[in-house]
Amino acid sequence: MEEYFFEKSFFDDLYLYNIGHQKCAPSHQFGPSIREDYILHFIVDGSGTFTVEGTKYELSKGDFFLLRPSVVTDYEASADTPWEYYWIGFNGNKVEEVLRYLKIDSLSHVGEAKNEALVLERFKHIFSPNLLSNSNQLLIQQYLYDILSVFHSEVSKNDLSDEEQRRYSYSFVTYVKHYYRKPDLKISEIAQSFGLNKSYFSQVIKQEMGMTPNDYLRFFRMQESGNLLQRSNKSVKEIAYLVGYENPLTFSRAFKNYHGVSPLEYRKKAKESKK
Repeated sequence: MEEYFFEKSFFDDLYLYNIGHQKCAPSHQFGPSIREDYILHFIVDGSGTFTVEGTKYELSKGDFFLLRPSVVTDYEASADTPWEYYWIGFNGNKVEEVLRYLKIDSLSHVGEAKNEALVLERFKHIFSPNLLSNSNQLLIQQYLYDILSVFHSEVSKNDLSDEEQRRYSYSFVTYVKHYYRKPDLKISEIAQSFGLNKSYFSQVIKQEMGMTPNDYLRFFRMQESGNLLQRSNKSVKEIAYLVGYENPLTFSRAFKNYHGVSPLEYRKKAKESKK
């Protein structure tokens, strides 16, 4: 077993105090017990059972279970395929608020990670000797948020309030603003990062913005490319790359379909209108 405790953080709202890793022996059991802090276990291999308030859950690779303060829990590794897991212990003034934001309410104790690779990578980074020796609180805090952000279930339409739908739309617009230059930017990946499936995510965005996510991404790229054509002397090829198109011909076709004229004609008309 590997375990490390961190010094008291200057983050009061949410902070990491403990991290650990264990490959359990067959039928290894912990509990029944009550903890003083929040401890989230992420299963990277094998299986086992987690019991909380009389309810038993069968869990396996990719699942997580959450221990909450003052709640009796008991967990046991499988006799045949004992689990291996990482855990993080955390606390803070706004833990419950953060968990609710992640769709983990007070009755939620188990779930599934939406990006196992990211979680495992972050755990390994926190365990790196340089990070532990330097006690880099800012980087550790970032990794804590990265890990927690993955532990929420996909939600259905009925789960989202009007305010939540507005927030998803705002987050999507901000995401596009920062990453529209990436030629491999995919709506499905954006939706997954928000914990929504692609089809429902598209419904939310269309309802809030009056256009699909793909339409908005195209709109934003076309607006940015139009601005570059008017305000710079960059070539069409350069502008295509700057707004997320690897192929300048594909960009020119998309631009003409959107604006009704080619990029060069658009630039020419823009210059003439300024005379």
